[in-house]
Amino acid sequence: MKILSLNQIRKADQHCIDSESISSTQLMEKAAKSCFNWIIHNKYLKITKIPFIVLVGKGNNGGDGLSLSYMLHLYGAKVSVYEVNISCHYSNDFLKNKNKILQHKINFQTIYEEEKFPFFNPESYLIDAIFGIGFNRTINKYWKSFFHYINEKKFKAVISIDIPSGLFIEKNHDNFNGIIKATHTLTFQVPKLPFLLPNYVDYVGKWYLINIGWKDDCIRKMETKNFFINNEFIYAIYKKKIRKKFSHKGNYGHGIIIGGSFGMIGSVVLSATASFRTGIGKLSVYIPSCGYHIIQNALPEAIVYTDINKYRISNIINYNENINAIGIGVGMGIHTKTKYALESFFLNLKNKKKKIPMVIDADAINILSSQLELLNLLPEKTILTPHPKEFKKLCGSWKNDYEKLHFLKKMSKKYTIFIVLKGAYSIISDPNGNLYFNSTGNSGMATAGSGDVLTGMIMSLLSQGYSEKESCIMGVYLHGLAGDIASKKFSKEAMIAYDIVNHIGEAYIKLNKN
Repeated sequence: MKILSLNQIRKADQHCIDSESISSTQLMEKAAKSCFNWIIHNKYLKITKIPFIVLVGKGNNGGDGLSLSYMLHLYGAKVSVYEVNISCHYSNDFLKNKNKILQHKINFQTIYEEEKFPFFNPESYLIDAIFGIGFNRTINKYWKSFFHYINEKKFKAVISIDIPSGLFIEKNHDNFNGIIKATHTLTFQVPKLPFLLPNYVDYVGKWYLINIGWKDDCIRKMETKNFFINNEFIYAIYKKKIRKKFSHKGNYGHGIIIGGSFGMIGSVVLSATASFRTGIGKLSVYIPSCGYHIIQNALPEAIVYTDINKYRISNIINYNENINAIGIGVGMGIHTKTKYALESFFLNLKNKKKKIPMVIDADAINILSSQLELLNLLPEKTILTPHPKEFKKLCGSWKNDYEKLHFLKKMSKKYTIFIVLKGAYSIISDPNGNLYFNSTGNSGMATAGSGDVLTGMIMSLLSQGYSEKESCIMGVYLHGLAGDIASKKFSKEAMIAYDIVNHIGEAYIKLNKN
């Protein structure tokens, strides 16, 4: 699913109007009707028992709010509409809907600047339709105070239409005081970029895609650098690799996990087990000799190679090189001998004619961040899977989330690599400057070993012949989906990394049902 710019959204709206020969007012009614349907079908909202307060600006977002107010009124809800007099410019569609509200004698008032704020009963639902996606300026002190007053009220629910009022769609906020805090955001057709960034999570709340009838042919023609990974996106990748009846283990690749140190062999167990659960045909692990019995007992399916050093990786040479993909770094530590071993390993790969796809995680990333020149040794399209703190070690601190996205693109382009920045809506950056935001996963996955599981899954997909881009996208999606299934069984609080591993199979089953 494409994440569109403001101009592209406006073009899509206009295309919908032109292709269906409808007016902009009728498109507004379709948008309001879709929001109305969401509200009346939401089992948590008691529509006819709890009153609605609807705040509207004078533009098209306000027009959406007025049309929605009219529908709620006809349905039997108690509705009070307040026009927020921030701007002196009215849209034509707003005026048409305002006349309808006034004709039906729905409670309507105007809030003027410098007046005392009206009393709002917090035992109400608030509909926020003040500013839409086109808003791109700061508001004055009075209106910031008004927004603060709204945010402090603790309404039963705050429902923002398309985007929380005051939130910019394409640029960073230096000051967050002038943004409405929504508990639900009903956004039209496509996700908006700030919805996927941690700086804005407290303002967007839980967001929902609302269909207002855009045409697929119009969206297909639009070029973008930002994408949201959904079911359709994944199925297009997965269906190319559905297993054949007479296939054998050799058809699904041979990968290797390199990592572990004394006390951290569990990282390798998690990563290796996840590799098998994701479908790899054959798997080797390379570990310090202290982990030999652990791996053999925990995962008898794996082939085990050991380093000459008992407690850490010191010289990565004693293993079968007939492999299709490498996963390196989980639990390996940052001892001086391990650093030298990793540097030598990268040099050897650089000098080989055969390119082997590779995923780099955890301590291997920490070693890279302490010796940035090693990044130049990485084969093209290598995949790095840092969490935010590890990424900061690589690129330095960022001032805001938009600068973070800039650093991701810059680093991927500079070194021709893929970066999977782990977290809510895990972000994949590719060497062409594209960003892919994952749609699956939950906070229960914020637990030790979750990243090790992801490394094993991505390496497994690489071994099976998925491209680097496909492996990143498929890997984060399946990882998150397995976590979502596990969280429903165990709760987010009780989840451990092995729960993710143990539900990869159910994630595949769910994918096969689509």
